[in-house]
Amino acid sequence: MKKVYVLLAEGFEILEAIAPIDVMRRAGIKVVTLSLNKTLEVNSAQNVTVKADDMFGDYKDADGIFLPGGYSGYENLFKSDEAMALTKYYLDNGKMVAAICGAPSSLGRRRMIDGRNITLHFSTHELVKDFCNIIDEPIVKDKNLITASGSGYSQELGFTILEYLAPETIEKVKIGMTLK
Repeated sequence: MKKVYVLLAEGFEILEAIAPIDVMRRAGIKVVTLSLNKTLEVNSAQNVTVKADDMFGDYKDADGIFLPGGYSGYENLFKSDEAMALTKYYLDNGKMVAAICGAPSSLGRRRMIDGRNITLHFSTHELVKDFCNIIDEPIVKDKNLITASGSGYSQELGFTILEYLAPETIEKVKIGMTLK
């Protein structure tokens, strides 16, 4: 069974986290949400409290890692040396890294994705334009890095993750969600 860790930082965007989680779980991927807080409870940018599955740790045993954006979530990801080190491990070891909205800027500002093709929320372009190739598309795939521009593409990001990790499940998941 494939496994993905989702890093939940205070201020994450609820739709950007939950929609891809839903798509992945429907596909049979084991998704484990990790709190970067001192408790399992993490508040979203929309003031919805989510209880994570586990506390953040140095989990290197999954097939991928996913970073939701949202303000101030992506700033809190950027400030977490531990979260950024774990994400760098996944990048460097050819494992999937997915990031949406402002979260790709956290990776870019940490200089982990220099020269890579990405998309991200337009409000964060200036933060990384000198380090990354910003592509004006909703979803951009560059080897093991998948980025999405914002919450409107959350569900599509979930399916792009499936294309990478479990393409054989896409049709079944779409039928179950009544998508054509």
